[in-house]
Amino acid sequence: MNLEEYLYEKNVECPVCGNKFKAIEVKQKAYVVDYRDSDFCVHYKNINPLLYDVWICQLCGYASLKRTFSDMSFKRAELIKKYITTKWVAKESEKVIDYESAIKRFKLALISAQISKAKASEIASICLKIAWIYRFMDNVENEKQFLQYAIDKYTEAYLQESFPVENLDKTTAEYLIGELNRRVGNLEEAVTWFNKVMSDRTASERIMKLCREQWNIVREKLKINE
Repeated sequence: MNLEEYLYEKNVECPVCGNKFKAIEVKQKAYVVDYRDSDFCVHYKNINPLLYDVWICQLCGYASLKRTFSDMSFKRAELIKKYITTKWVAKESEKVIDYESAIKRFKLALISAQISKAKASEIASICLKIAWIYRFMDNVENEKQFLQYAIDKYTEAYLQESFPVENLDKTTAEYLIGELNRRVGNLEEAVTWFNKVMSDRTASERIMKLCREQWNIVREKLKINE
């Protein structure tokens, strides 16, 4: 299978330095959803578009999820120039991205987000996607580490940001935080968040169904541990 057949180039302008470059995108018709995990991780057939979700300006070193790439204030851009560009060594960006390359790209995006003081929700989204890539690699230890990072930042966003955050409404965020806690073994904490969802009449039918399913799993585990 020639993965390059599924890819195309998109013209992008860096909001930090103004450099115009070509970012690699996956053709929408090229990927097919296989199944979804309970924390919204999507498994694809043929090619995984998640691996191409980070854009990097090879001139200044700024990296971000493509959805938030252009969302850059002057103040944040100055922090990128001061702490990243001054140490950045330009190199040619790869076209076909594997898991290892994707991890490196996402971690560059994480560094850019942290240094430029991005919202907690943006950092949480990056950490969750890194965890998912480690899941694809069957790297359980690193997956759990980044799930915990995502929990911390989503919880911070829940307390400090206005909804929706990263396209999550309030009850979806509550469910996700609960499910991530369940996955790392924080069962009591998971129950607390699931209860928030089930006591909220505004929760969608889909989220309520997911919440009940995962809450039942936690309940059975807690019975075993008693």
